[in-house]
Amino acid sequence: MVKPKEFNPEIGKRIRKAINYIVFIEDLANQRDVAELVGKDKDNLSKALKGDTTYTGIYIEAICSKYSTFNKEWFYTGNGDMLGKGFPITSTPTTDKDIKILDIRVCAGQGIGFDGDENEIIGYVNIPEFAGCYGITVYGDSMYDMYMSGDTIFVREIKDKHNIDNGQPYVIITKEDRLLKMIHIDYERKRTILSSYNNATNPDGKRKYPDMEIDIDSDILYLYKVVGKLARTQM
Repeated sequence: MVKPKEFNPEIGKRIRKAINYIVFIEDLANQRDVAELVGKDKDNLSKALKGDTTYTGIYIEAICSKYSTFNKEWFYTGNGDMLGKGFPITSTPTTDKDIKILDIRVCAGQGIGFDGDENEIIGYVNIPEFAGCYGITVYGDSMYDMYMSGDTIFVREIKDKHNIDNGQPYVIITKEDRLLKMIHIDYERKRTILSSYNNATNPDGKRKYPDMEIDIDSDILYLYKVVGKLARTQM
């Protein structure tokens, strides 16, 4: 007698969430590219995403083996965060691949990118998945609850300022400021809008963090795409 298949749709949902996250941070075309990246059969991925327990464990182990930041217990039980704890910030680098964590409020000069010595370094963290990125500490609640004050986001520089994923978060450096905002491009009206995730309003009904319009070519000096984060509880 053939044993019936067992399904756990909740595990499948968590695998899907993790894979979508990998697609984002690795800038992949689709979910099937993740299967290839972790060395597993693309054709069985859909079965794992449905929660077929014959395949869920295979993909969980492969993902956690490739990406040490994932919390294996979260996959199986839903407990805790998708990204595991235990990424201490050190005052000095421990390896040549450590990532600088910067306080973007403090900089000796205006209109300076993150690679200059003018930036205030808070510390260093070693997370292989974000090698080549800069860590940025989040302050304030304009991006709540996508990012909370005290979280660390990881950003990669985008050289082509017109290569923007519409509606995604970026750090934008202008001559006057450094901003963590969502970028929305209105192609019909040829406008570029920076907006906060937090839609809170003041007593007069106006948004606490109103949108602002910028010119990509003349206003943006440096552009960094947010590729991941660590919550303050994970450090």
